[in-house]
Amino acid sequence: MARSAAQRKELDASTHLTNPALFDFWEQVFLGEVDTAVLHGGRSSSKTRDTACQLIRLIDHVPVRMRVLCIRRFQNRIQESVYTELKWAIAHLGLSDRYEVQKTTIIHRATGSEFIFYGIERNLEDIKGTSDIDILWVEEAEKLTEDQWIVIAPTIRKEDSLAILLFNPKLVTDYVWKNFVINTPDHCLVRKIDYTENPFLSQKALRDIALMRDRDPETFQHIYEGVPLGDGELSIFKRRWLDACVDADRILDVSITGRNVIGFDPADDGEDKSATADKIDGVFADVEDWSSGKDELVQNAKKVWAKARHRGALVSYDTIGIGAFVGGYIDEQNEANGASVEHYAFHAGGAVMDPDKPSDPDNSNSPLNRNEYLNLKAQGWANTARKAMLTFNAVVRGQSIKPEDVLSFSADIGAEKLDALFTEMCVPWWVETEGKKRVVPKVKLKKDLGVKSHNLADAVIAADNVNVVSTAVAMFLRNRHQ
Repeated sequence: MARSAAQRKELDASTHLTNPALFDFWEQVFLGEVDTAVLHGGRSSSKTRDTACQLIRLIDHVPVRMRVLCIRRFQNRIQESVYTELKWAIAHLGLSDRYEVQKTTIIHRATGSEFIFYGIERNLEDIKGTSDIDILWVEEAEKLTEDQWIVIAPTIRKEDSLAILLFNPKLVTDYVWKNFVINTPDHCLVRKIDYTENPFLSQKALRDIALMRDRDPETFQHIYEGVPLGDGELSIFKRRWLDACVDADRILDVSITGRNVIGFDPADDGEDKSATADKIDGVFADVEDWSSGKDELVQNAKKVWAKARHRGALVSYDTIGIGAFVGGYIDEQNEANGASVEHYAFHAGGAVMDPDKPSDPDNSNSPLNRNEYLNLKAQGWANTARKAMLTFNAVVRGQSIKPEDVLSFSADIGAEKLDALFTEMCVPWWVETEGKKRVVPKVKLKKDLGVKSHNLADAVIAADNVNVVSTAVAMFLRNRHQ
């Protein structure tokens, strides 16, 4: 990009109008050999505003016509793009007489350089057909998919063209996080920044941030420190643990035993999905989710019953909401078909198993289950996460492990399904209620972070945490009642 001494002098001249913490970053981007610039981090870090200022200054300094393509995932109106930030930057830098701000574009009066704005979801084909682009600015790049990037990337094929990707990390499995931050390509410059490097924040903003830090450390870490979900200190599962669990039984050459179980998480609202997780001979062999409504519970229960009968499996189902009726429907199918499919009511909100035993089976000094976990759901997530960690240590670090502690997912499930499952398992974190651990509520994930319900993950937890003794008692009581 622009690399002359004159441009460098101009770049230095008004640094005080932008974030000085990013000066070295932009110097390397504009004056070095960078093809892609990635700026990621938390909210209120000045990423977007600083980028707008730097591009407005750059276009004003370069005496040739350039085209800047500005895109984001959704853009129903021009005001929803970075158009507004660029307008602010023009005024902030005192360059209003240098630019013509039109309704849908911004044009530099002297050179004819222009800023173009598109939303990816509705205009992907238009973006694909856009040519002669010098700079591509992708806002909210965390939402980019691989398929979208394959289409978008060729728009910057010119020599000396530049892609700028800005985002607040969301998930450790997101395409941009994995392929630009974790596995950084050649000629790509990556810089993390958070609110602590923004000198322009008001005292009110700093107080609000401090309040979240004190009240909700995990959400604070994700939103303001830019830590992707699934990689925080309080996250229940780590992605690296789960990746090590793929075919773990084969890698460790251990024989896992255990009854066949189908974990079933029934849909409980219109946006929810039903999900199953098949644990066969101690190994998770398949997971599946499908769109479903409350009025489809009977047919979903029949579907799960048929699968369990075929697999010779017990059904462990979440009883929250409409799930409370699943056991009755399975009994009806058994009676109608002369079958004996067993089922276990996984009362996620109910009391923990083995309340007076240590929460860590390998540490007799650990807190008792009834003191450590608020409910069975928290205990189940903790039990399975513990197995994931032990399996990771065995596979990656060569530590010893008991066969019953091995958590294994068959690679035959498929990379796409496993990625979806592991993403769901990585998202939730611990929160505290009454001094005990609980899994962050789904409603909070949806409201605060826009994360969908983790149905596949709940199905896995239900399948992996069956209290066999309670099942036998339940069967006895049910038969006695009949």
